Amino acid sequence: MATRLLTEKAKDRIASGVIRVGGIFVILVVAAIVVNISLEALPLFGSASSGPVEVVVDGAEALAVGSDSRRETRWTVRSDGSISFFSNDGVAPFEDIELTQHQLVAVDHEIHGLISALDTSGQLLVGRVRFRDDWVEGVRTTRASWRAAADPLILDSSVSWAGVTANSDGEGGVTVVAWPSVGPPVLAVWDSDDEEWQRLKSPDLPGSVVRAAVAEDQRTVAFLDGAGGLRIFRLPQLTELVVEGIQAGATAARFLIGGGSLVVTDDRGRVAVLLEVPRVEVVNGGSTSVRVSGQTVEPGRTIEILDDEVGAGLASKADIEVRTVAPRWQVVRDLAPLPAAGTAIAPGHRRRSFLVGAADGTVALYYSTSARRLLQDRWSDGEIAVLALDPKEDGAVVLAEGDVLARSIRNPHPEVSLRTLFLPVWYEGYAAPKWVWQTTGGSDAFEPKMSLWPLIFGTLKATLYAMLFSVPLALMAAIYVSQLAPPRLQSMVKPTVELMAAVPSVVVGFLAALWLAPRLESALLASLIGGASLPFAVVLALGLWRVMPSDLRRRMPPGGELLPLLLTGTVVVAAVVLLADPIESWFFGGDFQRWLFTEWGIRYDQRNSIVVGLALGFAVIPVIFTIAEDACSAVPASLVTASRALGATRWQTAIRLVVPAASPGLFAAVMLGLGRAVGETMIVLMAAGNTPLLDLSLFNGMRTMSAAIAVEIPEAPVGSTLFRMLFLTGTLLFVFTLVVTTVADVVGSYLRRRYARF
Repeated sequence: MATRLLTEKAKDRIASGVIRVGGIFVILVVAAIVVNISLEALPLFGSASSGPVEVVVDGAEALAVGSDSRRETRWTVRSDGSISFFSNDGVAPFEDIELTQHQLVAVDHEIHGLISALDTSGQLLVGRVRFRDDWVEGVRTTRASWRAAADPLILDSSVSWAGVTANSDGEGGVTVVAWPSVGPPVLAVWDSDDEEWQRLKSPDLPGSVVRAAVAEDQRTVAFLDGAGGLRIFRLPQLTELVVEGIQAGATAARFLIGGGSLVVTDDRGRVAVLLEVPRVEVVNGGSTSVRVSGQTVEPGRTIEILDDEVGAGLASKADIEVRTVAPRWQVVRDLAPLPAAGTAIAPGHRRRSFLVGAADGTVALYYSTSARRLLQDRWSDGEIAVLALDPKEDGAVVLAEGDVLARSIRNPHPEVSLRTLFLPVWYEGYAAPKWVWQTTGGSDAFEPKMSLWPLIFGTLKATLYAMLFSVPLALMAAIYVSQLAPPRLQSMVKPTVELMAAVPSVVVGFLAALWLAPRLESALLASLIGGASLPFAVVLALGLWRVMPSDLRRRMPPGGELLPLLLTGTVVVAAVVLLADPIESWFFGGDFQRWLFTEWGIRYDQRNSIVVGLALGFAVIPVIFTIAEDACSAVPASLVTASRALGATRWQTAIRLVVPAASPGLFAAVMLGLGRAVGETMIVLMAAGNTPLLDLSLFNGMRTMSAAIAVEIPEAPVGSTLFRMLFLTGTLLFVFTLVVTTVADVVGSYLRRRYARF
């Protein structure tokens, strides 16, 4: 006997050890997964780095500098009208390219390698240096050439020209600006269809131009005068735009890629980013006042607002006219300043990175959207005269005191910072700072918008509506089935609800998107009225049950209390079906959705929060019901019997005894359902519309974190910013789950102690 007991104890110890080791192993595996995901996201928060400064050419007579995409060859535009090339060791790998036989008086180098050069004969050349690779028997040979972007523009050679700049839109259009030492500037546009230059009128400026910049989109041109004043004009009419936030003292200005951002430096080292802010006018032609963006528009009055989205919503109202007016340029970001006056700006060719050079030889690397200064170092003892970012933005070339200097730069994720992730950011084309998730666009100049708050908000919104639908139904059903329903009904309801958990979420999402959403759209008003009327049906059923004769109630079989509920529910649903169309015709002009938009500016999307709440709630109900029903059934029968013996009704016993005693389990059920809703992917992916909106409205959709990962991870290049952002989103999902689990454990422990007497 003793031997047998020892054997059983040994088996228990072995089993306990195996279980303990298995549990620890599972924890370690989960921890390793989380650590791996977090490590993939960690590089997002690193800063840029750079290599040592390399002297490419000593004493070069250069007016502009640049590099090829491999950073193997640097080039300089010389004052004698030629382009010279230098390898990393200072050797010339190609012959010089002769642009003109005359001396150059001004040269400029813009994004995408566009070079504009003006010589003493008045000839203005615009083009690019191109590098071509030829492969022969596996050996690469690179050649350099000059490709003109337009025919030469002939200007007045008798004028003392001081500067030139140009930019192109990628479709063949080129805009050039040349300015003399004294007098108005010359503007011309190259028409790629007619292949000819078109002169524009000169802007009305108070003084001579010292710097100019043309936007890549060919719509805007900026001028700096001798006093450091900034003037911005809209092309081609040369309409002057309002500029806010820039005083006298500006020393350099450049448009970033796309043309929606302008970087300006001044003689105090300030580095500011201006954005084009859209504006609209709201004209109230009605007889009553209208409230717009916190302002009251009286009848017959006009106001100007910045929020064009609000204006678009008002356009549907009668007697309200919304019209676009000229935008204004406003300083929206003051970046970390330079130690000396800014002298040159070099915009990036692919992103909104840009270099700024200073009079003391300092060069700083910034990123506009995140407002970060990524690098700052002193490259030379002299003034930075010219600088350029390499085509892949992995290096830079600088001209200082006649020396051509080069440096490698590693800047993998400049777009991301804690500010851009969780705070509103003022993006190009927006009238105010906003939280936006938009990772792809229709052009190379697209500005990535990676705020996580729309995804977090969408996840919480989907979870909120799912829990509002599922928690009351699941908990009340669990209490009824475990305490009030007859055994035969219990045997039917519980397996049926548990069987709901076996339905794949992709099937639920598919039915919600392709079956439920269209039917809900076609019967929206009836669905809303019906959903709001069901609580009244329950109240009516309770009243009907109470007025029933007691003899009739006693003769009813177990579970007969459901009959009044089914009766009143059927009556209410039938009444809603019959009255919905007349109500819609009488009160809403026959179209409830149109009425919502015209009167309240609310748009109805077919895949919206109602659809998500119903579909996701359907998936969550089995989880909550099963655990809650088990918790209620686990309350000792002796307690229930004692309560009934003391005269309590079944309902009083369930609410005042069973629910408090089972509260730890009920809370755990809700928390597990919450975790299920937070992590759900397929239902929200198919039924939510995937629109990352910050709006609690029932009538539009959302994008959750899990849906964003599922949609965008196949298209995200490995190691890219988007790739790591999605890993960061996965880390946040784990944190949410950890918080929910921790809260469930803490509150469950408190409830168990609180109701330990049961």
